[in-house]
Amino acid sequence: MRTVGSRVPDTLRRASLAAFACTCLTASAGCAHHEPTSAVAVRSIGTGPITSKELRTVDDRDAYTAISLLRPSLLKNRGYTSILLNTPDQPEVFIDGMYYGTFATLHQIPVHELQEIRFLDVGDATIRYGMGHPSGIIDITSLH
Repeated sequence: MRTVGSRVPDTLRRASLAAFACTCLTASAGCAHHEPTSAVAVRSIGTGPITSKELRTVDDRDAYTAISLLRPSLLKNRGYTSILLNTPDQPEVFIDGMYYGTFATLHQIPVHELQEIRFLDVGDATIRYGMGHPSGIIDITSLH
């Protein structure tokens, strides 16, 4: 026969187990991945390449708008790299390995002609295109 004193630890154990289970469920629900339901998926983090598949979701826009919707972190101003030299504070644009223009020229490039958009930081830009790109490069591969 159990006494009242022995039920208290059993009740306390059950309550602790229930509280632990609720905490685990709440934590796992907060970490659940949620896919956007709109046709245009917004990715606010990461600097990975924008693939052809992603570009097809914004096919009727220009390259600047596509980047702002798919990888807005690529558009952040990196600031001046030198207080003495007149260096660009935004990345330069290259299409198929050729210099295309300044950052503002992204507004002139239609997305339906593009296969991939990739950001190259200073190190990668120097390896691929030589020195002189202190703010990096937006490297675009066209469909042609």
